[in-house]
Amino acid sequence: MKNLLKNILSIVLVVVLYTPAASAQTDDGVLRILAIGNSFSDDATEYLPALLENLDVKNVEIARLYVGGCSLKRHMEFYDNKEAAYTFYHSAAGENKWKKYEKPVTMQYALQMGKWDIITMQQASHDSGQYESYQPHLQRLIDVVKQAQPQARLAWHMTWSYSTNSTHGSFPRYDKDQMKMYNAICNCVEQLKADADEIDIIIPSGSMIQSLRASAVNNTPFDLTRDGYHMGHGIGRYAVACLWYEALVKPYTNRSMKGNTLRVSKGLVAVSDIVAAYCQIAAETAVRKPMEIFPIKGAEKLASKFSDNIDIIQ
Repeated sequence: MKNLLKNILSIVLVVVLYTPAASAQTDDGVLRILAIGNSFSDDATEYLPALLENLDVKNVEIARLYVGGCSLKRHMEFYDNKEAAYTFYHSAAGENKWKKYEKPVTMQYALQMGKWDIITMQQASHDSGQYESYQPHLQRLIDVVKQAQPQARLAWHMTWSYSTNSTHGSFPRYDKDQMKMYNAICNCVEQLKADADEIDIIIPSGSMIQSLRASAVNNTPFDLTRDGYHMGHGIGRYAVACLWYEALVKPYTNRSMKGNTLRVSKGLVAVSDIVAAYCQIAAETAVRKPMEIFPIKGAEKLASKFSDNIDIIQ
């Protein structure tokens, strides 16, 4: 009898010690988001943990894989070569603060970090309006991600066109015409939706930024960018963080970012109450009208309702 009990205890101990943690996990209520991207996903997510903290949202984990200017083709080359090419940033649930890993990581590493609920992807900005650059790399990336994370929802980050006076070396591909580039990006997103039904979320940063450019808050020489193509450290990054929250987090929390009191004091255009109101309304509207340039109405009314308890990024 004693030997039988010993054997049973040994078996239990082995199971406890050697069962992978992921298989023992239950739903802990945490939304986990991984961005496979480049500097444009850095722009989009840089202020997202601060926004979560401002809204007292503690159940969201975010990570991002970063290689500057990385195209879909390069992502797949890095994957095939198991290359530790990515700078990796991680914001743990409850901490809402970016931490940068000391060493670069592989895409495989990020895909094996437990279960991700949403995985975002995007094309390099210079190729974003040229659909021939998407395939077959996009489908390969989708297949890789779904094999590693079959339960994850896939989101496409629709990037923005360059400023009207951008000196980016690839702007001549679009005849240095902002609207031509924007329309080309829209056409690619429509084609992507037809070709890749695995992607069921569109994050319409391009349409939102174009709408803000047509509004009263666009009084910078670079059309809300800091250099003609990257988002400005003030209004640009703030606006896209609001959009990512509205598109990805709100459906899980059922709480809008509208009314948040996060503000930014750096950049050519600081985020004041009235600027924040424009950004928040634009983010909310873009989710409802993802492929449209729309008027932004009601900013003054919203700004008048903000509390004095603001949280400033400097």
